Amino acid sequence: MGKNDSKERSAPDEIYNFLRIAILEEKLHPGDRLVERKIAQELNVSRTPIREAIRKLEHEGLVEHQPNCGVVVTSLKPRDVWELYSIRAVLEGLSARLASQRIIPEEITELETTLSKMEQALDKDDKDDKEDLELLHKLLHRQIVIAAHSPRLEQMVFKLTDYLTLFTRMGYSTPGRRRAASDEHRALVEMIKKGCLEEAEKIARKHNERSCEAYFIHWALSRQDPVI
Repeated sequence: MGKNDSKERSAPDEIYNFLRIAILEEKLHPGDRLVERKIAQELNVSRTPIREAIRKLEHEGLVEHQPNCGVVVTSLKPRDVWELYSIRAVLEGLSARLASQRIIPEEITELETTLSKMEQALDKDDKDDKEDLELLHKLLHRQIVIAAHSPRLEQMVFKLTDYLTLFTRMGYSTPGRRRAASDEHRALVEMIKKGCLEEAEKIARKHNERSCEAYFIHWALSRQDPVI
């Protein structure tokens, strides 16, 4: 089997990741069309791997087929957003509970370091620090899930976390949400360190519920349709 065969096999995954990131980072917006011919020209690949990548995106709910229009980036309804947050609240609640049981000293140190960096970034106002805060926020949640030592749970949570990145960013724009979220993170890490299973799970769930509320407050204040 030659190198070209191997390259052709990997192409759908690479195109899928390229398009997925473009959607999650708002380079492609709800309602934007995905035209196979244009993507093929841009990426210098055949249309076959593009079709496979689009099927994966459709299965994930990021794109959909519309009559007389073709494939477009999905516009999520408010109920969809609420449902995604509700699912993540359960999964991250379980992650926090398991982490309270299974976390090792090195992972506690990593959590405390990330939390400290988040609190430092919170006290600054420039754009770079806000971007750092977003990355640190994702890292802290990732570290908690990893500390649960459950590969299947980890896979499920990470898929949702990537999907909800934009919602979190919008929620953080709500007045007072960054500071409140920081307090919630501090309380969550403390409960995990102490091995308080039920409290850690409760705080993790509540954190997600408040993040969902912040998203809809942001939508109401901006008077925009609550979509990605």
